[in-house]
Amino acid sequence: MTARVLLIDDEPLVLTSLSRRLGDRFNLATAGGGPEAVAAVAAAVEAGRDFAAVMCDMHMPGMNGLETLARIKALSPETVAIMLTGDSDRQTAISAINQGDIFRFYVKPFDSAELGEGIAAAVRQHELLRAERRLAENEERLRLALEAVGDAAWDWNTITGELICSEGWRRMLGLSGGEPTTVEAQWLSLILPDDAAAVADEIRRVLDGKGALLSCEHRLRRSDGGERWVLARGSVLRQGRDGCPERLIGTFTDITERRLMEETVRRQAEELRILAATDPLTGLWNRRSFLEKAEHEVQRARRYGRALSVVMVDIDFFKKVNDTHGHDGGDAVLRRFSQVLKSGVRQSDVVGRWGGEEFVLLLPETDIAAAGAVADTLRRQVAAAPADLPDGATLAITASFGVSTLSGEGDEVTDMLRRADEALYEAKHSGRDRVACRVA
Repeated sequence: MTARVLLIDDEPLVLTSLSRRLGDRFNLATAGGGPEAVAAVAAAVEAGRDFAAVMCDMHMPGMNGLETLARIKALSPETVAIMLTGDSDRQTAISAINQGDIFRFYVKPFDSAELGEGIAAAVRQHELLRAERRLAENEERLRLALEAVGDAAWDWNTITGELICSEGWRRMLGLSGGEPTTVEAQWLSLILPDDAAAVADEIRRVLDGKGALLSCEHRLRRSDGGERWVLARGSVLRQGRDGCPERLIGTFTDITERRLMEETVRRQAEELRILAATDPLTGLWNRRSFLEKAEHEVQRARRYGRALSVVMVDIDFFKKVNDTHGHDGGDAVLRRFSQVLKSGVRQSDVVGRWGGEEFVLLLPETDIAAAGAVADTLRRQVAAAPADLPDGATLAITASFGVSTLSGEGDEVTDMLRRADEALYEAKHSGRDRVACRVA
């Protein structure tokens, strides 16, 4: 749509001449004086069809050009004013430009082509003013919307380092509002040290022109010493000639509750995973988990040509413990026995409860001789570590051990366990409290 321009002059010949020369470029209207021009602008504003520009003569009877333009600007602030003056009024026009009252001035007699380009520039200025107003309105709507949902809006000038934040930001962190408006004071200095490097990397990525969107989750220190989890999101609003951002806008969202919930879910999932993989009484790996780990170690031992041994263990005369001291006493013996086994092996070894009073150990990088020595050491440690029972009694414990090792390409976990169980049977029937070994 052709821009609407109002020509104001008390000389009809001037209006006629300008209309003839400029009519093909602009949608022109004319007014023969100040009051008529003000009325025309008021009607245009009321109709929602304001003028993009007005060109006004300086000297007119009744209401001069400066007064006319002042009243027009009051009615329609985005309408851009051009003044026509005589040579004697040049200084007055320059003062008006410096004060922001008019956009340009032209001295009579004027060049119509030059005047046309000036009006075109005024129309472009009008479009810019309207765009800035719409942007400001949209930003205000966004601010109000963000305030309603508890988010905070921010506007970062990367050239000056100024970061303007909404009231929601101060509420989120308990700030007073008297802090400096630099990005360092408002944001970066509040980031917890453990999160600072990741945030800096994300900011640098955007500032280097490697992305138009910024997004990072991190913790911030509140004014009362507490911490809040925040999601910072932003986008580039303006770029420099080098393609790097000069202005970014975005939001800060308090995600503390979400992160706490996620941590609770993660912790509960980990607890469930542990419960599913371990024996609840002793805390050792359960039978299923032990077999999974054993299968993995068998594959590794074959791949690298390493030794791998397994030890089956059975507490001697455990039924008598239950019959004499009850199941609580039996549980105390099982827990104490598990502690001795766990503390007596390497971190790389696997200790599991096979079932009842039977336990099983997996010893990577360990041949049959070394495994037998480990089993005998554990046997002596068990005998030297009596269990304190709930009824006040102290009970000495002994155990029998059966040892086997991985043998040959076709040997499987079940084969090792079978041989270890046979060796355990041999140890128990040879008098208990001893170690027996069985090879393929």
